[in-house]
This record gives sequence, structure tokens and C-alpha cells, in this order.
Amino acid sequence: MLSKLFNKEYPEFWKKYTDSFKNPATKYVVISMETSGLDTEKDVIMSIAATSVIDNRIIIKDSFEIFIIHKRHTELDIDNEFISVSKIEKVFENNAVETLLNYLSNSILIGHRIDFDIEMLNEALSRMKLGNIRNEAFDIEAMFNKIKDTNEKKYSLEEMSKSLNVAMSNRNSVADDAYSIALLFLKMKDKLGIK
Repeated sequence: MLSKLFNKEYPEFWKKYTDSFKNPATKYVVISMETSGLDTEKDVIMSIAATSVIDNRIIIKDSFEIFIIHKRHTELDIDNEFISVSKIEKVFENNAVETLLNYLSNSILIGHRIDFDIEMLNEALSRMKLGNIRNEAFDIEAMFNKIKDTNEKKYSLEEMSKSLNVAMSNRNSVADDAYSIALLFLKMKDKLGIK
């Protein structure tokens, strides 16, 4: 019984993810998430988008967006164009987290208030009885604060984009947000001398 407890067999994707940190990161991955709220213990991730940044280029073809279903329920039999979101294919949280970790590998994470995203991912991993996210991370809001020489001020994506003259997408989805974050990161990365 004790040997089972100490010799837990981890899933292959988790072993692959943790093994990837034996090598240096070769890319940045911008992530954006939509959550059901701001309480990391009670709320859940509803959708995740990620895109890669390699050699100062946003690699659109190496992007993904995933929607998560959290409990089985029968959807109302309503055909209404305003409820089209219910027709989007969704996966269970475990599958979404596995897809994301396979995509992330040992890359450096980029996000807007990234600490919250990492906490939400860690809660999801905890429900799967796995460890925490191991990736190094940069927060674009912290980067912007450094450029503006301010301290602990909060900025929306719109405020940062306007200040830095970065064109924003329409922000209709987490994928749009990920792209906007990637554009801001590229603009600030050079200003801050990040390789």
C-alpha cells in the first residue's frame, strides 16, 4: 500500500512536460484565459488560447483555442443565433490541460496578469493530482510598469496598446486577446532588452 503511495505512476504527458525542462526554452508562448470568475479556488477555466512567439515573430499557424466543459448537462433545445457559443465543441478540463501542457513544453509563458492564469492552471492540475506549472513567465503589465517607471499600477490591454501605439484586434475571443498580448510583448521586449 505504501509503495503505491510513494511510487505514483504519472501520466505520459506529465512526464514529457517535466522532462522538457532538462533543455533550455526555445520559444515564448502567449496565453490568455477566460474564467468563470476571479476566485482561484472556486472558479474554473472556461477557455484557453495560446500562440507561439519565435525569433520576434508571432506564429499564427502554431496557435490554438480550446473551450472547456465542466459538468454534464443537457442543453436547452433552443436554436437561437445568440446562443451559438453553446454549439462550440468543448472538451473536459483534463483534456484541455493535457493539450496545453503538450503545447507549452518548457517555453517561457507570456500573459496579462499571468500569475492569475498560472494559479488557475495549478488548481486544475491539483484536481488531476499533478504538480504545478514549471514555466518561467513574463507579465506584460509588469513590463509596462517598468517602461513607465510606475509601481504596481494596473493597466488594461487597451490602455497599454494606446500608450505604445499598438493596433488592437477586436477582442471577440481569448484568441484575439492572446494575439494582442503577443503584439504588446514584442513591442516591450525590445524596449526592455529581453532576448
